Amino acid sequence: MKPVLPFIMAGSPSLERLPALLAEAAALDLEAIEVGLPHSDPIADGPVLQAAAQRAIARGVTPVQVLECLARCPSSPSVILFSYFNPLLQLGTGRLIALLRPTPVRSLLIVDLPHGEEAEFERELRAAGYPLVPLLAPTTSLDRAMRLLQERPDPGPSVPFAQRFAYVVARLGVTGAAGAPDLGLVRDRLAALRKITGRPLTVGFGLADAVSLESVRAMGAVPVVGSAVVAALYEGKSLRAALHAE
Repeated sequence: MKPVLPFIMAGSPSLERLPALLAEAAALDLEAIEVGLPHSDPIADGPVLQAAAQRAIARGVTPVQVLECLARCPSSPSVILFSYFNPLLQLGTGRLIALLRPTPVRSLLIVDLPHGEEAEFERELRAAGYPLVPLLAPTTSLDRAMRLLQERPDPGPSVPFAQRFAYVVARLGVTGAAGAPDLGLVRDRLAALRKITGRPLTVGFGLADAVSLESVRAMGAVPVVGSAVVAALYEGKSLRAALHAE
């Protein structure tokens, strides 16, 4: 399969389906997959992901249940756990790490935790083997990006992709296909970032059609596909079909 980083929402269409989806991802030779913890106030999520999270919450899906389900997944690519900070804060760092240990989670992407805040939380997770993914918004200056990438360092090619990459946000706003990003600006942004880092880069927010995905790949980055995949899975499609795999 061509390089792609899919996002799926745990609990949508159902939590019981999560092990099968991850097994399918492994069979497709995906290197990594984002798994979202459903949250009641998802400030960065567009309508598709918000609806998926609400469906999961309405069924009683909790962060603990998601992590316990991940621990029962015998076949999976590396998982990047996508979450907001509050659900993790409520668990506490010690319990969170204990819950992560038997799972395929290799890193966390916490969208509402600005870099430098909750430094002890981040240090404890990194020491336990769960680094936080650097999130580079269009408004992040190159100087700030350099500091962030230095303080969330690339451990090198001997570790999984999920523990190395930086997430480049293609446009401001929330996730979803509405308001496609300016790919010319994305190209310029990637070129500027490559002058300060050699780590793998992904590009997400607003990518849905095949042309956008191929354009990002041509730039040497991995496209992230979330809303389109979540919507297709809710319609009963397989992950392969959701990704339009050959």
